[in-house]
Amino acid sequence: MNLKQKKFAQYFVQCGNAAESARKAGYSASYAGHRANEMLVNVEIAEYINELNNELENACILTAKQRQEMLSDIARDDNNQPSDRIKALDTLNKMTGEYVTQIAARVETSEKLSDVFKQIGGEGLEE
Repeated sequence: MNLKQKKFAQYFVQCGNAAESARKAGYSASYAGHRANEMLVNVEIAEYINELNNELENACILTAKQRQEMLSDIARDDNNQPSDRIKALDTLNKMTGEYVTQIAARVETSEKLSDVFKQIGGEGLEE
């Protein structure tokens, strides 16, 4: 891919208009008007546009550490409402696995179920 094609892809990611991107990249107005859309189906250019779009999307997403830092700042800031600070702490605790849910279960079988189990060839259920 040549430099003009790279520039075309970069401008296209910014504005989404193929003809305008081609003109900004240095192509003539007539070329840009008639052949800019053909550049979008060029495999190398299309792959580069996808790569640029992915980079742009990833740059917009906060990492877990960034989210934790932001919530920590909210929790520490005395100017925030106590309810906001508590909510930030609660969210941080959930993110870091501070809350552990314990489930206690007890399984009991009835005599009727034990009898059915025996009839189908199983041994008696032990409690």
